[in-house]
Amino acid sequence: MAEIKKFTMGVDPDRDAWLTNFYTENHLAYEAFPDYVASPEQLNFIVHLNGEKLYYPCSDELFAAIIEKRADTLLTSAYMEIWSRIERLVREVVKDEFKEKYLLSLLSIKFQHEASSKVLLPARLEKRLLTIFTHISEISRPLAGCKALENRRAAAFLERTDFQQAFNSLKGLEINEDTTLDDIDLQQHILRLRRLLILSTVKEIWKENTPPAMDELEELMNVPIKTDGWKWASDWLQDVISGRRRPYVLWIGGRCGEIIFDLAIIKILQKMGIKVMLAVKQGFYYHRISFVDLLEDPILHELFAGADFITEPAISKNNLLDRLHSGNRLLVISDGTREQFNPLLTSITFARAFKEADLVISRCPGSRECINNHFLFTRDLVSIVREESGKVDIGRKPHHPAAIRFSESALRRKAESLIQMARDEKDQGKTIMFYSAIVGSIPGQLEMAKQILNVFVEHLRTTMHDIVIINPGEHFEEGMDADDIMYMWEIFQRSGVVDLWRFQSVSDIEKSFELMGKKVPPEWTGKDATYSTGCTKEMEIAMDIQSKYPEMQLIGPSWEKFQRRKEYGVGKLYDRALAG
Repeated sequence: MAEIKKFTMGVDPDRDAWLTNFYTENHLAYEAFPDYVASPEQLNFIVHLNGEKLYYPCSDELFAAIIEKRADTLLTSAYMEIWSRIERLVREVVKDEFKEKYLLSLLSIKFQHEASSKVLLPARLEKRLLTIFTHISEISRPLAGCKALENRRAAAFLERTDFQQAFNSLKGLEINEDTTLDDIDLQQHILRLRRLLILSTVKEIWKENTPPAMDELEELMNVPIKTDGWKWASDWLQDVISGRRRPYVLWIGGRCGEIIFDLAIIKILQKMGIKVMLAVKQGFYYHRISFVDLLEDPILHELFAGADFITEPAISKNNLLDRLHSGNRLLVISDGTREQFNPLLTSITFARAFKEADLVISRCPGSRECINNHFLFTRDLVSIVREESGKVDIGRKPHHPAAIRFSESALRRKAESLIQMARDEKDQGKTIMFYSAIVGSIPGQLEMAKQILNVFVEHLRTTMHDIVIINPGEHFEEGMDADDIMYMWEIFQRSGVVDLWRFQSVSDIEKSFELMGKKVPPEWTGKDATYSTGCTKEMEIAMDIQSKYPEMQLIGPSWEKFQRRKEYGVGKLYDRALAG
């Protein structure tokens, strides 16, 4: 593999300017588009940057060529492929001759303008052209009829008697005197999955009125898949069958026709005890399945009737886990985009689903360029794409070895351990106080916030008798983000063991600086728990708990003063700006 060039800022001012131009022109700079681009913390849910400051959703080769201003050949070729797709789309779906010519002329002007700078990523250029197309054409669901027809053909194929006979055939099972029932259980699941994966490459099943002959398909579907990715996935599934894991899988869905096979595969995974989250597109992107398709395509609407649709673009960790726990229903989410996989632009809900998953499976061939660069993800990712009819390419990108994952069960165990400790102390007649304080709400003041917290808690411990003070800062572990912390502490807080819940006040902070022998600096003057979005969330929890345990006392600023904060940042240890 060729050496990857790492571009750092502060060496060459001209290149730094061009680098900044690359991110702003592609609308990928969080600082310039904070409501559109994922924050660094949200990005860290998906990509483990390992100290790198820059992430780009394209190949290393293309990024280096753009930054070094030698990308003409690579970009021109990619741009022309995009124009070919756009032109074909317009001619296929726009029936009015005048409007067709107008659209093609407008899109051509935009294409020439955007392509001239040689800085725009192909996926970003395509997104802009498609946005113009969907707005100007005023076609609510382009290609809807074609997609519905292909889905109907694929669904009808899976219902055929001759397919069911071939699909349930014992051919390929390896049974001897040493074979156990567990072996057979694993083999039959793997065999069915392999058959569906192979058949999902045979486009003729849904592209043509008459699919290929069943004897031909039966021969195809029993051909072994010989890739390292498939071998790894089979071993991973064996762990599931053996009971060594009960995982969550995030399945990034593919295209029409193929989605019917995806759903059949997902049903098998669910039978194996796997909870599945299916991610589709937010809106139109050629033949890729979108959220609207699932609701309005008759076949898809029927097949997804029992699924749980998550429409919120920014679901909380607790809410997502609650939905995963409620039965074995398929969870359906949007990735928040109308383009190829791009971690910088996906929704908060998608980022959280990625973070909670044990394995991510991608069915998107166009995403390979983004997947196959030097960056590693926080989760193992298996990419499944069609090479040709009857041949599937299954590749695996292992997660970054330094990625830390606090599983739901690990966080719950930690919370329950703290609950038991608190109950033991209460049995000895002691009072339990929980102390909520600013930890990272002031950018650049994280270490000072911890020092203030620790100094004041120690002060309280020396002045109060028979009180156990829970200081959240003393239970932080490296790698935890705000989602993990809030999830763990909410379990503890809702247990009913807290007698006093104290929220940091202005006087608490002033006392901390006095104890440290320092004056209160400007950035800390007038600050209290109401300045922290995390504390605001905890005050909401505290008030709810107090309604169930009226004897619990709240100490600190009043609830009304907390109303100015927004939702706590995604994965952040500091907050968003004050609400306007």
